[in-house]
Amino acid sequence: MNFKILNEENIKVIVEENNNEIASATCYYVNTPKVDGKNIGCIGEFECKDKEVGIQLLKKCEDILKGKNVSLIVSPMNGNTWKKYRTMKYTNGDPLFLLENINPIEHNDIFLEAGYKELYTYSSNKGLIENAYTSDAFDVIEKELESENIKIRKFNKDNPMEDLKKIYNVSKVSFERNPLYTPIEEKEFIEQYQPYINLVDEDLILIAEKEGKEIGFVFCIPNFNELKEGKKLSTLILKTIAVLPEYEHLGLGNILLNRIAKVAKEKDFKEWIFAFMYSNNKSQKMAKRNNAEVIREYAIYGKEI
Repeated sequence: MNFKILNEENIKVIVEENNNEIASATCYYVNTPKVDGKNIGCIGEFECKDKEVGIQLLKKCEDILKGKNVSLIVSPMNGNTWKKYRTMKYTNGDPLFLLENINPIEHNDIFLEAGYKELYTYSSNKGLIENAYTSDAFDVIEKELESENIKIRKFNKDNPMEDLKKIYNVSKVSFERNPLYTPIEEKEFIEQYQPYINLVDEDLILIAEKEGKEIGFVFCIPNFNELKEGKKLSTLILKTIAVLPEYEHLGLGNILLNRIAKVAKEKDFKEWIFAFMYSNNKSQKMAKRNNAEVIREYAIYGKEI
């Protein structure tokens, strides 16, 4: 077994045996998140099937990152949380849903035996849309939103770039409180969302505006993996729900979800998935309130150096 090092913008490490590639990873240290003002390194694009090989690969990456002025290594993460990160920690056996691009459950043992500790936990919850949370207070909230001149409308696919910019403006503020958050430019954000525009149903993306200024949104996409499995398309994925902090007290998030539930029922969706929620996030509490049960847990690991 030997290591092949490729020095590019970041550093790729390939493990070879008998001239065959058996594992690989990329060491990220440029434009990575900061923790307590300190630089961190990330090990991403981690591909390995053998535990012992994986441990040796992580150690090699650690040696490389030690020389890059980082105090903490986080893995698996392809540079930042806007890209692929997290390892599956638990599954109830449900098939992977669309967008569920994470490292396999076997990698947990590799990280733990290499001396990594679990930093953050996330989950995906699934529930019946017919069991969506509702309350008599919603009528009061709707009237309050109206008095505040807050309106909710569907996504405009005729002018998607303008609405993607609105979604970006809310995301960059509301996501700041998320662990390992890294700001990205509007252009990069739009490039990440653009591939999904032809897949989405504009009725299932809602944008809340106050006097024309965006203050919140919910972004949903059907689970097209069901079609690959030969099933009827009946599950909706709640990819993101976000509200600017100064408007959270209005109950706007609940109203956005309630409206999505009504539209989803009309379109004959039966279940929804609250995807990739940070364990301490308000959206996870929202999932529980909507009677959604955990189908998957994910973890991200860290190691101080």
